[in-house]
Amino acid sequence: MKAEDFLPFQMNSLEAALKEDIQYHGRDYFKDFYMIPNSLSPVSVKDIDLSCSFHGKKLQYPIFVGSLTGGETGLTKINETLGSFAKKYNIAQGIGDQIHCLGKTVKDPIIKSYSIMREKNPDGVILANLSAKFLVQSENYIEDVKKVVDIIKANGIEIYLSPLRDVLWDKNDFGLVGFIPKLKKLIETIDIPVFIKSISSGLCNNDIRQLWDIGVSGFNIGGVGGTSFARMDTLNRLTLSQKQSISPVKRPLDFFGTPTVWSLLDIALRSENNEIPLIVGGGIRNGLQAVKAFAMGADLISFAYPILIELTEDFGYPKEKNLERWFERLIFQIKTVMALFGAKTIEDLRSLVKSRTVIFGRTKEWIDGRKLAFPPKFIRKTH
Repeated sequence: MKAEDFLPFQMNSLEAALKEDIQYHGRDYFKDFYMIPNSLSPVSVKDIDLSCSFHGKKLQYPIFVGSLTGGETGLTKINETLGSFAKKYNIAQGIGDQIHCLGKTVKDPIIKSYSIMREKNPDGVILANLSAKFLVQSENYIEDVKKVVDIIKANGIEIYLSPLRDVLWDKNDFGLVGFIPKLKKLIETIDIPVFIKSISSGLCNNDIRQLWDIGVSGFNIGGVGGTSFARMDTLNRLTLSQKQSISPVKRPLDFFGTPTVWSLLDIALRSENNEIPLIVGGGIRNGLQAVKAFAMGADLISFAYPILIELTEDFGYPKEKNLERWFERLIFQIKTVMALFGAKTIEDLRSLVKSRTVIFGRTKEWIDGRKLAFPPKFIRKTH
């Protein structure tokens, strides 16, 4: 996998996210998770404390800016803005695939498109980013990982899994043969946390246990519910008339994978996973959904597409401060919902699950089918 091969895909992904409808429009499984409001709640919005710790670093809000972009000079402004945004609100952030930082001919402006994020957010939590596919294919993967980490002085690194996208991109894809041994060696060699991130297709307990046991520090669940790279691939192959038809052409794999809610529950409802930090994204679009995710076990909520939309709007209308308005509205929604449930903290919120929550519909079927217990017999630890 070469950086020059990947850049057109990344640029097309960014353009498609802004111009095409590659979002999931199916069932919102967060609606299967119902929390009963407390009509006698003594908690006000001003009482809510959303501060948290993430691998020893204090954050003001449990929000994670999902990986977006980098690797091209025209994208530097995006990461510059994201760095300043994360610093202002003291939230954690990811960064676009750093494969473009590697190679003997990489130029300083390309490096700058990534390093600008650390320049704007010198003390913040920033996670580096490379693909599992890259680890499998690289002969010098440890040195390469150290390089991308050093470029942004990363607090940790996300290794992302994208099996469906990999197959769609390369019809001769051979999967992740040899990934686990390489990942284990990487964890044993570098001195920062290594996280595993899923893109669009989710994770399950069967996946994460073998990874946690070799030293992975946490997981970023990106399940079905938000942006779909498979749908993007479908749209790239449709004619204009097919896109504009009353019933746009859809393909079986457009939204293949495990819904975010099911993925989260499959991990968080097991007591043996109580120590595992979880970042959760994939279709979370408002404060009510975020609160439900926190109650189910998410430690940080990841947003990417909503941030991209508001950020690019600001480039055209900078005085409107759309990104900041969106974020402050989101935080107010989260605090309002928590106050209505009578929870001052996320820990309080989780303690209410036993007495004030009902799960029904297909999500209840998922819980039964996976032999999970709900309500849980334990309160998931906050990390």
